[in-house]
Amino acid sequence: MYGAVSGSSSGGGGGGGGSSNGNDSGNGDRRPLLDPEMCCSADDDGNNNASGDISSSTTPTTSNSSSSSTHLFGPLVRTLSEVAGQPLIRTVSEGVQTLAHADFALSDEAMDTKSDRIHHMPAAGTSTIPSEVANMTKNLIGGGVLSLSGGMALFANHPGWYTCCSALLWVMILGWVFGYFSALIAKSCEMSLSATYRECWERTVGRRGGMMVAIVNTLDPLLGILANASILSQSLQLMLEGVGIDMNLTECLLTVTVVGILPLCLLKNLAALAPFSALGMAAVLLALGCMMVRYCDGSYQAGGRFYDDIPPSLRPSFGTISRPWSADALPFVCMVYTSFDMHYNSPRFYAELRDASIYRFSWVITYSFGTTALLYSAIAIVGFLTFGANSDSYILNNYSAQDGLATLSRLAIGLCSLVSYPLNFIGVRDNCLDLLGLTDEIAMRGLLNAFTVLLLFLLTVLSCFVTDLGLINSIGGGTTVTLVCFVFPAVMFREGMRKHCAASCDGGGGTMGAKEQIEVWVAMLLMVLGVVVGVVGVWS
Repeated sequence: MYGAVSGSSSGGGGGGGGSSNGNDSGNGDRRPLLDPEMCCSADDDGNNNASGDISSSTTPTTSNSSSSSTHLFGPLVRTLSEVAGQPLIRTVSEGVQTLAHADFALSDEAMDTKSDRIHHMPAAGTSTIPSEVANMTKNLIGGGVLSLSGGMALFANHPGWYTCCSALLWVMILGWVFGYFSALIAKSCEMSLSATYRECWERTVGRRGGMMVAIVNTLDPLLGILANASILSQSLQLMLEGVGIDMNLTECLLTVTVVGILPLCLLKNLAALAPFSALGMAAVLLALGCMMVRYCDGSYQAGGRFYDDIPPSLRPSFGTISRPWSADALPFVCMVYTSFDMHYNSPRFYAELRDASIYRFSWVITYSFGTTALLYSAIAIVGFLTFGANSDSYILNNYSAQDGLATLSRLAIGLCSLVSYPLNFIGVRDNCLDLLGLTDEIAMRGLLNAFTVLLLFLLTVLSCFVTDLGLINSIGGGTTVTLVCFVFPAVMFREGMRKHCAASCDGGGGTMGAKEQIEVWVAMLLMVLGVVVGVVGVWS
């Protein structure tokens, strides 16, 4: 889902794998791909990751949580006024004015299609298939998967085999499709000798559309931020409720932002968060284990231990409706879209594979996406079988605040989201600076911390109004994920195949053979189907 660098995605899609949701590289190693003289250029795929080169000259100020959101907003607003001031406002204004005129393209060196970039990156050929599978699975799995039970409740309330098998089939089919498009990206990179997502785009399609790719890959981690904020606020609210403290979602979000998120986003070096990269997978597995225990012991069924602890709107509710192949299921499909979102990282995974070949990379994809699909299906089905039509868009909300196992799950998922948030945030922040052409300007004026505080403030305000995890995942799956995982890869593959076939023929006039034409048509057909399903799902 909305993945984070070395953490969980939100998007569910995945977390970890060393790259944030919407980021292509996962570290600062891609910066040399850019011409250092081009102040207005973006990073390699339009996304710069949290690389650890973030300078921080001030120590973040934290405050105690208050029962009033006004008490929390006040210090943050004053900090913005004191730290940012007129220089920051003028700098951003200048960046906005120059955005439309920016020469938003990679350097001529990176655009040289004869230059083998993919096999000369620092980490090229260093990973075995098992380590690649572990990293890719970690990149895919994140807290966003906990919205899938609520997605099933949108098309069914009957806990029968037909509903469960249909949900399993949906997830497995989508897992195959998303895995196929990940392989297409690897093929495009191999044909164009590209090392990053955006580099592959500009070497196959050309410089047109580079700005669009960068903007879309900025919105991808933005949705991951919204998902992490939703998980953090809801988890904190229920944990506090368990100890008798009553706070609304806005107060919980402001508290965790000031006390936890802001200091992490101002860290000089985010490398300290790397050991937590596997936390997303462990947290989701822990949540699944707790959910299975509660389903088997019947604690939430009528007369069960925790049945009376939860409000009627969250208690188990079942009926006879099951429409898994109707339009009602498309929002669920879009949630699954987000959970399989990791394609911005495909070029890096392929380049880092030892003895890289499409055949070997296909096995990595098969194991990774297959394992992830089975885990997603288990979580979605167990949650739905426990609560039926009342399954919440964040399934842990259905469990009692007095339930120790659920509290442990919330703590693990919350910590995972807390670590993922700054990794997603750095991607959004650096992409915004690149898009505005302000990377060098902000650094020269020493305003990076001020810009960080300003952007975090704006994102926190937005997160106060967008709290539904299922809605975030569904809209994200039908918009940015559709573009990053379906549209861009299919177009890159088609154009890359044309150029590759033309260049492989003497005189440069070659055309695609029947096999290549069929594969291109299959990719384009799946792209159209993916876009239609995504658009209808968002509309639904």
